Amino acid sequence: MNEPEEFRASWAQTWHNYAKPFIVTNVLVALLCFVIGYIIAGYPGMVLMPVLVVAGITWLQRIASRGHGLRLSPTGVEFLRRDGVVVRMRWPDIQGVVVINRRSGTVIAPWGAGRAAAQAGVDMFADANTGPGVTGVGEILSPAQVDKQRQAGPAWVALADPQTVNMSLSMIDRGWPAGRIGDWFRRYRPDLLP
Repeated sequence: MNEPEEFRASWAQTWHNYAKPFIVTNVLVALLCFVIGYIIAGYPGMVLMPVLVVAGITWLQRIASRGHGLRLSPTGVEFLRRDGVVVRMRWPDIQGVVVINRRSGTVIAPWGAGRAAAQAGVDMFADANTGPGVTGVGEILSPAQVDKQRQAGPAWVALADPQTVNMSLSMIDRGWPAGRIGDWFRRYRPDLLP
């Protein structure tokens, strides 16, 4: 675990983060396309239009999920956003593992030692497209700052003002505390995970 390791969302993760929360919307869109396809082109349009539109929506959802990444190194955690921005925290600056709302990036519940008492609430949050992530003090690097860091080499250089950041690691892997990502946390911050 001395070499940096990078993680990307899997197909199952794409389903959970990008398709499952919008399944009702996708069904409504398919039904609407079914009717419009019949009006425009009869029976062939009735079949083809919903298939093409839902396939296009699914493809876009997959592209959206594959754009994010996570890089872990002995220095810390870097969340790689699809727009080229990097959010990073050094291991000592991580304050805790919390339940984070994926859409807004806000902390909505504690996670960790006291989570057994609120397990029902955590399950509800998980169904609402949220999950465990980390909070702490870190940097948000613009694409230009990311290029400067790349030129400087692997040692992190302070390029942005420190600020409170939240990383929704469940976007990459919903079960990260029990998997390979969790292994990194148990090695460098064993106080954060059981």
